[in-house]
Amino acid sequence: MAKNILSKLKESVISIIPIVLIVLILGLTISPLSSYDIIKFLISALLLIIGMPLFTVGAESAMHTMGSSIGSNLSKSRKLATLLVFSFLLGLVITIAEPDLSVLAEQIASINKWLFIFIVALGVGIFLMLAVLRIIFQIKIKTVLIISYLIVFALMFIVPSGYLPISIDSGAITTGPISVPFILAFGVGISAVRSGGEHDNDGFGLISLTSVGPLITTLLLCIFAGNDASYSQTVITETQTGSASLMFSEFGVEFLENVLAILVVILPIIVFFFVYNAIYLKFPKIQILKIIVGLVYSYLGIVLFLTGVLTGFYPIASVLGFNIMSSNHNWLIIPISLIVGLFSAFAEPAVHVLNKRVEEITNGIISKNVMMIAIGIGVSLSLVLAILRVIYKIDYIYLILPIYILCIILSIFCPSIFTAIAFDSGGVASGTMASSFIFPLILGVAKACNANIISDVFGTVAFIASLPILIILIIGIIYKYISIKKSGKTKRKIKKPIEIVEFDLGEE
Repeated sequence: MAKNILSKLKESVISIIPIVLIVLILGLTISPLSSYDIIKFLISALLLIIGMPLFTVGAESAMHTMGSSIGSNLSKSRKLATLLVFSFLLGLVITIAEPDLSVLAEQIASINKWLFIFIVALGVGIFLMLAVLRIIFQIKIKTVLIISYLIVFALMFIVPSGYLPISIDSGAITTGPISVPFILAFGVGISAVRSGGEHDNDGFGLISLTSVGPLITTLLLCIFAGNDASYSQTVITETQTGSASLMFSEFGVEFLENVLAILVVILPIIVFFFVYNAIYLKFPKIQILKIIVGLVYSYLGIVLFLTGVLTGFYPIASVLGFNIMSSNHNWLIIPISLIVGLFSAFAEPAVHVLNKRVEEITNGIISKNVMMIAIGIGVSLSLVLAILRVIYKIDYIYLILPIYILCIILSIFCPSIFTAIAFDSGGVASGTMASSFIFPLILGVAKACNANIISDVFGTVAFIASLPILIILIIGIIYKYISIKKSGKTKRKIKKPIEIVEFDLGEE
């Protein structure tokens, strides 16, 4: 495991250093930062560099084993009702404790925080059940996504315009760094029970479906919320100064808050797993020990990562956005956004987890490097689109609706596995870095442009989730075209017999 951590540490350095250099260059030129903020940012970057490899290695050794073994065992039990109940509870519990969701809910003054969180979690739980049913009954992912998004499109025209961006963001932030590896592994475990050549493909798609569920439930909630959506936070626009003790206090407070917040997220999963293991799995002690070590790595890694992001990255991003747009060189915000978007995707922990799983499942046909570049390009273009929306006050629905419609159309012509991976990639791209670095950057730009935070800034995280989907769908269509061209002509495939597990539906 130590060698694996060193390898991941190198990847982490390569991912984080470009963002550090960009911020330092901007902080010393067109957006001057105080020495206090620069030192705080450098310490935060160090925490990210250390935290990311610890989390990734821990997720691979613990979360994957836990999720896949539970999913596989529940499927083998052939008790459909039991599988669905556990799937619903899993989605509900993980989402309620998701830190990014809590941050979003606290910024909306016009909706009760806990009602908002519960409605989002309800959407995740219901659609995780639907995702499991899709695997069991072999329903195409395209069919489920098309029907789900048609419902979303219809609700978009009914919900008050002030709440539309908030509703769309709710689906984008539910797939956090803790939930992604567990849900991915849970899907792999369920699909692996089936034999045949298609079961690997079924492991993907759970992330995308658990992202669309909250869209529907939150849109329904916001229809009855009225038209007075309001923002409740203060946007930081000036560089900060202070003493070493103040800086130490900032990091200490944030660290302790994250220790508690992540414990709330991960504890229900741990308790559930060990109870389930004691009753059904009965893993040997050596394997339990490996899982415990992996959980410790994951926990410590994500606590360090979030502490760095929220202490140093969030406030500095809003200052940079405000200063650049207020300067005589405000045109630089577009090229800067392209670069920042690209490297923010590289620094997203959940992206690395998904990319590794994609490379493993596809036997290298879709490499993690191709996935990383595709997601990075998508995030870059999303950030530019979000900034243009703020500058020119473009109505949100005229941007987000065409993107999703185009994604649905392209999914019809794209191979099924690319469709599932594409929509999953949108979920992981809109993670911690999106909500804690890109979002505050847009807040700063909006403050400089005197834009409305609710109507012009919210929805940014959903942009970040949408364009990576589009990029990977295009790659899938190109791949399909090249494959057909190389073969010269399409040949009829002889499908291997697939053994469908017969589930007990509760009938005598």
